[in-house]
This record gives sequence, C-alpha cells and structure tokens, in this order.
Amino acid sequence: MKYLSIYVCLLLLLSGCELYEQDEYQEYYVVESYLIANDELPNVRLSTTSEITKEYSFKKNAVSDADVEIRLLNADSTVAETFPYSETNNGIYVSRVSATVQSKHLYQLHVVTPSGDTVTSTTYVPGDFSTVNDLQNRYTYQSEEQIEVTTTPSSYITGRQAFYIFSVNVVNPDSDNLTPFYRDLVINQENDIGNYFKNSSGIINEGNYEQNENGNITLTVPWLAIAFYELNDVIASAIDNNMYDFLRSQDVQTGGTSLSPGEIQNIRYNVKGGIGVFGSMATDTNRIYIERPQTITNQ
Repeated sequence: MKYLSIYVCLLLLLSGCELYEQDEYQEYYVVESYLIANDELPNVRLSTTSEITKEYSFKKNAVSDADVEIRLLNADSTVAETFPYSETNNGIYVSRVSATVQSKHLYQLHVVTPSGDTVTSTTYVPGDFSTVNDLQNRYTYQSEEQIEVTTTPSSYITGRQAFYIFSVNVVNPDSDNLTPFYRDLVINQENDIGNYFKNSSGIINEGNYEQNENGNITLTVPWLAIAFYELNDVIASAIDNNMYDFLRSQDVQTGGTSLSPGEIQNIRYNVKGGIGVFGSMATDTNRIYIERPQTITNQ
C-alpha cells in the first residue's frame, strides 16, 4: 500500500556506555536513515554526539558540507549504481535523483565528512510481503473479535528468520478520541499526547506468531496498542539486521534485561566510522476504524 509511515521512534542513545567509558570524551559522527522497500530513497541525517553533560541538539550538532551517497550494491558487494545526495538543511541530505528502494537488495551509505573522515554502513532490504486475510473496516474496542493480520512471509538472507514489528498509528489524533487507558495517561497524569500517536510492539520472531501450512503468519493486535478511537493504520514491518541489532541492544541498555550492569552489551550500530542507524524494512499497511463500545459514550 502507498500509505507508509516510519513509525520506529529510534532515538539514538547518545549517552551509550561505550561512548563515555573512556577517561576523555570522544566525539562520534551520528547517521540516521531508513530505507523502505518500494518507497523513494530516504533522507540522511548527519550530526555528531554531545558530551554527556550537555544536551544533545541535532540543530547544534548537525554536520554540513559532507559528501553523501547511497549505493546500490551487487551480491558481491561491488557498486551497481550510485545515488548522490545534496544538503537541503543543516545536516539533512536528500537524494538528487528519483529512485525506488528495491527489496532483497544490498544498499550502502557512504559519507565523507568535511574533515575527510569516512562513515559507512550496509543494509539488506527485507523481501516484500502482503496481507492475505480480509480485515473488517470497523472493530469495536475491546470486543471479543480482535484485529488479526495474516500476511505472506517476508524473506531475508538465507539462514536468518524474518523479524517483524507491528505498530498502530492514529490517522487524525484528537484528545476526545483517546481510549480509556491513554486518556488517563494524558488527561489525569498529564503526559504528552504526542507520545501515543504511534504505538509499536517489540520485535516479533517466529516464536511469537502463528504460521500456517502455506507459510503465512498471523499476528493479533492487542487492544492495549490502540490509543485512539476512529481511524488507525495497522502497520506490519519486516526489519533488517541493523534495526534488529539496534533495537535489541537498545532494549538491554534501557532496562529490558535481568543482566547486571557489568554484563550489559554496548549498543550495536553496525556503522563504521560513527554510530547511528542505516536500516531498512518492508512494510504493509491496513487502515481500520475503531468504534467505541456501547457502554462508553464520551471517552
């Protein structure tokens, strides 16, 4: 489907322990870019880290005048095609040519900074997949009939299972349409409503979904993922190794583990010459309408 939204809130942990465990602070380049199969080439953001005692600001840390390219690679990692980028705002680079991201292909980010440093990263774009079951146009919130999405499987590099993330993105956010749990968080606990425009699952692997004899997979969207009544986009995304490694190691860093501090691994960026994420995904989107239960008239 054409309506695509990058839902992953990949806020780079610039205070990752490997950046500050040395006696003196060392500055790192930070890259951020996400390729989506069948979409146009994405923007590339380039900046530097900040000292842990200073607040990070992309505007202040943006790196300008860099030579930025995204390269389509052959299977043997030789360059098949090069897409040059131009800077439009400080630290934000866009492709000079129109090109569509191809699934099941290798891409490389290649950056040469004004000081002559090189930053590179490579991603393999997951294979396309699509929804095969008929979703209803309307679902009643917290009814027994839950939202189930059955898709064809996404293929990836041989020997590696596919990993997915499911997200629910509200189409027209309105505080009057908050579901009860999130209404309490926003209205009573005064949390920022913008935190709930996009709700994403953790990484889902083969042990977390049903697979039928055709190889198709079925996942159930929990009602807790629904923050707003009315129109929502349910987005399934198959993610590459770079996003998988970043999200898994970030989860460990932010407390999603029982390991002691000395056993916690550093965040895995898969970027040479810097940190950040040059990731890719294939996505499939279904738009649905969430109705209020009859017992709820004004929530």
